[in-house]
Amino acid sequence: MTEQERDKLSARLDRLGMRMEGEKLSRAAAIVRAHGGDSDAIGDMALMSICVEAYRHPEKETLKVV
Repeated sequence: MTEQERDKLSARLDRLGMRMEGEKLSRAAAIVRAHGGDSDAIGDMALMSICVEAYRHPEKETLKVV
């Protein structure tokens, strides 16, 4: 994921009320990549679930959320 794509993901998360930065944003971006890399193709609820996973389980390996 490019820096521009990360910024776009961050802005979208901000609009959803889920401010993420640094390592948490990196983990969320990695999960988005596991879903094909296009955060625009992921619905709001699924994206919010991805963010919760990135926030709650930093010790776990990044998994594909279904």
